Amino acid sequence: MSFEGFSEATIDFLYGIFLQNERLWFEAHKEDYKTHLQRPMKALADEVYDRLTGLYPNKDLICRVTRIYRDARRCRGVNFYKESLWFTIQPPAELGEDYPCFWFELCRESWSCGMGFWMPSAATMARHRALIETAPQKLGKLNARLLAQQEFSLQGERYARLKTGAPPDLAGWYNMKNFSIIHESGDVTETFDGPALAERLVSGFSFLMPYYDYFYPLSQVGQPKSLP
Repeated sequence: MSFEGFSEATIDFLYGIFLQNERLWFEAHKEDYKTHLQRPMKALADEVYDRLTGLYPNKDLICRVTRIYRDARRCRGVNFYKESLWFTIQPPAELGEDYPCFWFELCRESWSCGMGFWMPSAATMARHRALIETAPQKLGKLNARLLAQQEFSLQGERYARLKTGAPPDLAGWYNMKNFSIIHESGDVTETFDGPALAERLVSGFSFLMPYYDYFYPLSQVGQPKSLP
């Protein structure tokens, strides 16, 4: 299936699952989910993954589209279904390992894409800070490159108590608990033009590839594996 874009029907479904997040409603609208959200998301993920790995054939990357179903073991007091859908392009990882990844997410009133970590370990962020201390010019160049454009911005949770040890221009990076380099848009109609959205994601992920390359060796998945 080629990606032709999302639609008003996609957004209608996302509003529906937000307003009536329960099994009877979902089962009655399951075909809407498959037709207007799941299949187009899979088609977009496949196209972007194929194009990105064609540009970077030496990268070990996989593509994953999330399920809309939440883990039933964790649904006590929360909704059964996610209220957005996303895909990631990431390195293969073992359970529990952190890693940088690219992603696209569609919500009922917004969409976003970017590159970052999901819950990086304390050890990963310690390696991140140590590299800033020993070789600040590496991230300094990437930071200057990021500040020179307007598509993506650095976001994330910062430590409550300021850590010292970084040059002033890298203090924001140095004090992150987690981070993403992200583009967010409140105009979901931008996702209705399939070719334009796919091109935008491939171009955006290509811009972010140097940041992925910088952070991959710092992550758990990028650490040398010990011999058995």
